[in-house]
Amino acid sequence: MRNTLALGLVLLSGMLLLNSGFEVYRCFVPDKIMDPLPVRLVRIEGKNCPLYYPEGQ
Repeated sequence: MRNTLALGLVLLSGMLLLNSGFEVYRCFVPDKIMDPLPVRLVRIEGKNCPLYYPEGQ
């Protein structure tokens, strides 16, 4: 019983380690990052400071 539980924990930790490795790899290969789009902001005077909202909201 202990051997089965230990094997399950080893497999689970291995899968999590591989998943985190793939996530790190995806961070260093930014092929899916799109170019940022320009956003027009609308200035609204707040009580103590101006607030900026995207145009159309």
